Formats: sequence, structure tokens, C-alpha cells
Amino acid sequence: MLRRFLIRDGLIVAAAIALWWLVAPLSAGTSWVADLSGWVSGLLLTACAYLAHEWSHYLGAVATGSHAPLGTRLSTAFLFSFDAETNSLLQFVVMSISGFVATALAVWLFYTALPDAWLATRVARGGVVFLSLLGFVLELPLLVYGIVTGGVPKQVSV
Repeated sequence: MLRRFLIRDGLIVAAAIALWWLVAPLSAGTSWVADLSGWVSGLLLTACAYLAHEWSHYLGAVATGSHAPLGTRLSTAFLFSFDAETNSLLQFVVMSISGFVATALAVWLFYTALPDAWLATRVARGGVVFLSLLGFVLELPLLVYGIVTGGVPKQVSV
């Protein structure tokens, strides 16, 4: 299944990058074409940031020897499941922080490397900030709870 996830996500990233180079510059205009190309390109780049976040979680889990079985369907947005029963707090912390690092890198990249004048850039930046907010609201409390209580929160196994 790992190979299928790699192919799926590699195709998404390749399509997003190709589309960015082909049509994102059009988003500097004021027509409906500019709006459409800006929104599509920006949202696809946001999807790449999400995938980087999820893959970083998975790589953090694998790097610590965590029990983290991959999903069984390509239609899922979640790459794997982190087993709260068999993994340690250290494994949970590394897995969690890995995703935050990828998101922070995406924010940095989107704000330093993308052209300010394009709608596509503004959509991508808004998307990655929204993903960051979700991480702070949904994931950070679990990480803090795990550290404070000294155990892996059971919610991560869902």
C-alpha cells in the first residue's frame, strides 16, 4: 500500500507543480481566467503542504519504530493510523512534531519563495495558514495533553 500512496501523492504533487508553472502566473490579472487559475493553483499548492504534513507525521513515526499501519484505501486523506496502545510517548512526540516541522517549512516557503502579486500565492498562503491553524487547534492540544499526562492520548488511534 505504501507504493500506491507514494504514487498517488507523487501524482498530486507533480500535477500541482506543473499547473503552478503553467497557469499561476495568469492569476496576476483581473479576469475570470486569473481568478480561476489563482484559486486552482493556490488550492493545489495547499494540498501539497497538507501531504507534506501527513508524510512528515508518517516518517516521524517510522523513524522511531512506531506501530503505524498504513491506510487501506487511497480515497482517504489520512495516510496512516498511530497505535496509541503500543507506541510510547516519545514516539508520539516525534511523530507529532514531525508534522509541525513540515507545516512550518511550508509556511516559510510560501511566504519567501512565491511571488506576492499573484492571486495563486495569496490563496496558497491562506491555505497553509488555515492548515497551521487546524494543527494548533486539533493536534497541538493532543501533544500537550500527552506530555502533561505522560502518556499517548487514546484519540490518536482513531
